[in-house]
Amino acid sequence: MAAHPVLMTCTDAPVVDAQEVRKARFRGIVADHFSDVWRFLRHLGIDAHGVDDAAQDIFLIVWQRLDDIRPGSERPFLFTTAFRKAQSLRRRRLEEVAEEVVDDALDSSPTPEQRLDEKQARDLAFRLIKGLEEDLRVVFVLYEVEGFSMQQIAELVDIPLGTVASRLRRAREIFQTRFERYMTPRGAR
Repeated sequence: MAAHPVLMTCTDAPVVDAQEVRKARFRGIVADHFSDVWRFLRHLGIDAHGVDDAAQDIFLIVWQRLDDIRPGSERPFLFTTAFRKAQSLRRRRLEEVAEEVVDDALDSSPTPEQRLDEKQARDLAFRLIKGLEEDLRVVFVLYEVEGFSMQQIAELVDIPLGTVASRLRRAREIFQTRFERYMTPRGAR
């Protein structure tokens, strides 16, 4: 039986192929973070037709810079890169952001009525978030949706911690006011 040739060191331990290790790390990063990056881009206003391309660009950057990314720092690197990519795309885009929301795959099989209710709730949340000014929206999404701490947001967006706190407070107030206005029956307004 012929064995595949394996490089051996003087201690007879197999030599680990650095390129294979690099590929495995990259595949792990994609598997662990792709959906988070994709969702974050959507919350930052990237339309449904452009979000796949933007996410792909981000992961191409990760591949190119993989050796520079410290293990354990992948998520901050991805979100910083996604934030910068979204800013770049917004600068180039003059048209309005489409209001299409992609339904997430759910583990259970909800009834059609439940799916409609969930879709309507997501659509409303997306519209309310989209209505926030960009500087407020970024802080709100990073904190409320993505679970970043205020300190992490301050570092990511490169603003003082106090500014993060005030933007988050204002974003919450505006979001709550608009939500209450939406939920108030038209005759009661």
